[in-house]
Amino acid sequence: MQQQAFNPMQDAQILNDALVKNKDKEKIIQIVTHRSNEQRQLVFQAYYKQYQQNIFDVFRTNLSGNFKEAVMALFYTPLDYDCYQIHKAVEGFGTNEDTLIEVIATKSNESLIALRQRYQQIFNQDLIQVVKSETSGHLQKILISLLQADRSTNKIPNEQECIESAKRLLDSQKEKKEFLYNAFIYVFTQKSREELAAICRIYYQLNSKTLLEVVENYFSGDGRRVLKAIIYSLLSPSEYFAYRINKAIKGFIVNDTILIRVLVSRDEIDIERIKRYYKQLYGITLYEAVKDKISGEYRNLLLSLIGN
Repeated sequence: MQQQAFNPMQDAQILNDALVKNKDKEKIIQIVTHRSNEQRQLVFQAYYKQYQQNIFDVFRTNLSGNFKEAVMALFYTPLDYDCYQIHKAVEGFGTNEDTLIEVIATKSNESLIALRQRYQQIFNQDLIQVVKSETSGHLQKILISLLQADRSTNKIPNEQECIESAKRLLDSQKEKKEFLYNAFIYVFTQKSREELAAICRIYYQLNSKTLLEVVENYFSGDGRRVLKAIIYSLLSPSEYFAYRINKAIKGFIVNDTILIRVLVSRDEIDIERIKRYYKQLYGITLYEAVKDKISGEYRNLLLSLIGN
């Protein structure tokens, strides 16, 4: 949220008092959720200038739990936040494929190129090699294809080419499964949003089934999830992220990692559209859904971020 009357030095002082002196979390919430990311970067710089400390270190010392994670998430640039989310997903034993899918499968060519470059700068690692070493099977093939950022940027689909692509997808179901897998992976990772929408429409006219139905029938596990994420995030991103939030909070245990990541990363992009989709899909406002599942200052922070 862009704050019109904005003084980064003053914000830095208010945050320092709230963090170090009086532990006033409500004051922290007021500052961090009523500033744009660009403004928070200026506060970050102002804090260092005034106190000769990285504000992340102060957060780590004085905050805890999900409240700390959400506040810190808000102070990363969007690109750095994606990089740290990926790094967290692959470090140590095991890999959080869910994070890789959500971050990588929802990006444009330009964003993926920037992601690879920034990841290299921060961690001195090639992101494609990291993904290759941490994944396997269809998920690996799809994520690497996406990271190569070769997706078409054509905004005006060639109808005949889209018809041919739809027919190839239909014919691939009569061949060996690997032929089908390659055909679908190619279309999902190489066609532009507009081309994919046209292919989806034509395929349904040819077969009376959606491409999503075919993906459900022929793919499994992470391969299925990443293809579904691609098509949803390309054709209806706000709906996709409404679904992701619901997935995070619908169970007995809330997945705070997903919840924080989606709310922070989409805050200045399409949070209002996500709220509308959420109400339409689940019959309850996003505000009320989060309010029912979360407690304490962490809840207050997320509700302030969401807004009524």
